[in-house]
Amino acid sequence: MKKTPLLVAALAFVVGIVAAQYLLSTNASPTATSSDSTRVPVITGKFGGDFTLTQADKPVHLNDFQDKVVVVYFGYSSCPDICPTSLATISAGLKTLTAEELAQVQPIFISVDPERDGGDTLMNYAKHFHPNLIGITGTAAEVQQVAQQYGAFYAKVSSNSAMGYLVDHTSNTYLISKAGKFVTILPHDMTPATVAAGIRQELQ
Repeated sequence: MKKTPLLVAALAFVVGIVAAQYLLSTNASPTATSSDSTRVPVITGKFGGDFTLTQADKPVHLNDFQDKVVVVYFGYSSCPDICPTSLATISAGLKTLTAEELAQVQPIFISVDPERDGGDTLMNYAKHFHPNLIGITGTAAEVQQVAQQYGAFYAKVSSNSAMGYLVDHTSNTYLISKAGKFVTILPHDMTPATVAAGIRQELQ
């Protein structure tokens, strides 16, 4: 008989977990597409939207790539591990696309370290991963504005390395539709297959 309260408590715990999972799933954003990506509706002035940064002092606008799915990643060329891993994954995903599909995609690497990533440095770094990948940045204020638009985070961190400092940053990949109205967010643990599938979903 002494085991009855324990059994009841255990049963209540299990029921509570199940109920919590149900509530979380029903309260989740209706734009969630799978465990690998989340689709976020772009609300004017609140999330996503057009932006202007620069490539070798020439302005680059998101709207320059209308009718293309834009793949955006925030990082910096001196990043020791996270950026190379993510950009290599994006590149591998792009390489699985057909020539026709790839022609409708524009990958963009936005540097959150404009102090060190100017001109040829950024473009050469981007091209190392994929010939279609372009690197853009801007003033500190401009980069911060774009990061805020897309919910990306970054911050300088002191370092004893020869680089002087590192930059902690969000490691999500953003897929922007041809119309520039919707964004699919891919997490850091994405795979090339996830990248390709996300792009193909936007191409439909």
